[in-house]
Amino acid sequence: MFRKLLRQSPKDLAEAKVLRDIEHTAFFQISSAFSAHKDLKTILEVIARESLNCLKTNRSTIFLMHEKSGVLKIQCSYASDSLHKQVDLQEEGEIAQKTLRQNKPFLLRRPKDFSDFFKYAERERQITSLMSIPLPSNGKGMGVVSAVLINAECGFDEKDLHFFSSFANFASTAIGMADLHEEVSKGKSFRTTYERHLDDILNQLQGLPQRERERMDSHILKLQAEPKIDEKKFLEDQAQGKVAWVQGTITLKEEAGIDRRKDERVETRVRVEFEEEYWGFTKDLSNGGAFIRTPDPMELGDEFLLQLSMPDGAEPIESACKVIWTNKYGKETHDMRRGMGIKFLRLQPEAQKRIEEHIKSHKNRNL
Repeated sequence: MFRKLLRQSPKDLAEAKVLRDIEHTAFFQISSAFSAHKDLKTILEVIARESLNCLKTNRSTIFLMHEKSGVLKIQCSYASDSLHKQVDLQEEGEIAQKTLRQNKPFLLRRPKDFSDFFKYAERERQITSLMSIPLPSNGKGMGVVSAVLINAECGFDEKDLHFFSSFANFASTAIGMADLHEEVSKGKSFRTTYERHLDDILNQLQGLPQRERERMDSHILKLQAEPKIDEKKFLEDQAQGKVAWVQGTITLKEEAGIDRRKDERVETRVRVEFEEEYWGFTKDLSNGGAFIRTPDPMELGDEFLLQLSMPDGAEPIESACKVIWTNKYGKETHDMRRGMGIKFLRLQPEAQKRIEEHIKSHKNRNL
């Protein structure tokens, strides 16, 4: 009774199950290619192959726009028979170009529908039905996915076009993801180049004689219109409770008694990174901590992982740190730059040794 209602024979049900299995396999293969982070060419090859299997086409082709020439070129093509690989391929490319220009899909059901596109002459093998769908990415047409039937008695219909659109959506997603990965790679490359130049500049500054650095600092002071303070004395007085903190500059009460003079300190510029997106420079560095000049100081009491790019060429030092005072909200002057004071937590002996050696070499260079 149930089969009668559905008007399906056991043979029809078996064929439907086979088709569902083919579709499930196709979508699984495509999603697996995405999950495995395959490159764009590989993903598009999987999409073309699986669309051919699901729709029982004679050929499935994906065209991509060449960045410089603006011409569509074949990225990948699958044919059910080697004799179908080159049949009317040029004509198919012309329809793909028109699909991209008009930014709309084309469904050519039967041979007479081709008359608007090219002269359809009778040949031993020829396209008898075609679907062509544009592939947009970031608002621009970047390619076309196309499927053809060759010497077929029946042609594609609207249902086939809708189903084929699913594969087109997969292809568009793959192109968009590839564009994003390229942008990320460019950003990483730019950051690497920037950091290398930045380290070169810092190393050159470190190599300047003390007199030259003092001359540069004096020149900068002349450009400042705000009152000057002795930062080193100011910090020492604050640590001993002799003066109040600048408005907006706050410290942890539990850290107020720290003797900041017990650790040997040097004024040195070392690039630091923290919280992935934040960076800055050390102004003062000691075995116990540092003052970090940064436009984005962290909140008081925050604990985080800090990376110090030491000028010795080795891997950056990583250490847990804690913010013990911050100038996040206070007034910024030349002698009290925006930044934060941090102390090292659980600094590894090897890292501590590298910092000590840097401090020692820096002091010797300034003698």
